[in-house]
Amino acid sequence: MTTRTNNAHGQGVMALQQVRELAGADPRFAEALAHSHSPQEAAELAAAQGVTVTPNALWRNRGRLLSGGLPTWRG
Repeated sequence: MTTRTNNAHGQGVMALQQVRELAGADPRFAEALAHSHSPQEAAELAAAQGVTVTPNALWRNRGRLLSGGLPTWRG
């Protein structure tokens, strides 16, 4: 991996961690995230809370965002 790729990966990991922390701290956000219909919608929810995360990153980690394996979007 190049330094640029490492930085992008690190930022993505940090963004996912922020989403997890926000979901743990804010039950309304966690519920909205769990009921989102797509990774794009989830990314928009996160952006509204100041967290920049790509729909692709959310898709790749769809079973590890919230306890119980939620949310999951159909492929």
